[in-house]
Amino acid sequence: MLPSLEQLLILQERDVRLHRAQKELSLIPTEEKQIASRLASQSAHFESLKQQARHIESERKQLELQVGAKEEAIRKFQTHQAQTKKNDEYQAMIHEIERARKDIDELEEKELVLMDQYDAAQKEVQAEGVKVKEYERIAANHQEELKKKKAVLEQQIKDLSAEVAELQKQVNPADLSGYRRILQSKGDIAIVPIVHGNTCNGCHMKITQGTVAIAKSDTKIAHCDNCGRIVYWTLP
Repeated sequence: MLPSLEQLLILQERDVRLHRAQKELSLIPTEEKQIASRLASQSAHFESLKQQARHIESERKQLELQVGAKEEAIRKFQTHQAQTKKNDEYQAMIHEIERARKDIDELEEKELVLMDQYDAAQKEVQAEGVKVKEYERIAANHQEELKKKKAVLEQQIKDLSAEVAELQKQVNPADLSGYRRILQSKGDIAIVPIVHGNTCNGCHMKITQGTVAIAKSDTKIAHCDNCGRIVYWTLP
């Protein structure tokens, strides 16, 4: 194999690792945002459940106040009833007392329903609170792992970038320029082996026998007739 091609292959290996590390690093903010978003969503749901429970309890207390008001009204009616000497007023007080007691029964029935709803809501709040705390623990661990991963990747990128810079100095400028141009165009790899005797391992298309002969000769760098990648011969 041509020495220049060997140098390019070593450079490509470092480039591939560098690109992989850079891509992994670029995904970390998205992962962090997803963790924060899910935590915020769960916390918002938890707060919504607590607000719902508070609303139910508030409604129950309003009914309790209404019951108290009706009971106070009954006491006033009873006082007036005891004081009146008119039969029609006496009967009217009886009617008002009965209606107030009926209202109290209805209010207390509604209050019992709300009490059951509040108990159910409180259980849901407690269950959701456990879930939120567990996810907070998981999220904190995940965020710590991402922090460590970020530090490792940043160091890898720093080291690999230094290696790439040093390796580029050892490559013929013209060959390096061609390699970089192909790499930028293809976005993955610029140098691939010839497989199955006459197939480019980059585009998976057949190449001409002339190109295969050039690759085998090790006299100059060969390029795929279809995708333009640099190709090299390997023993079957």
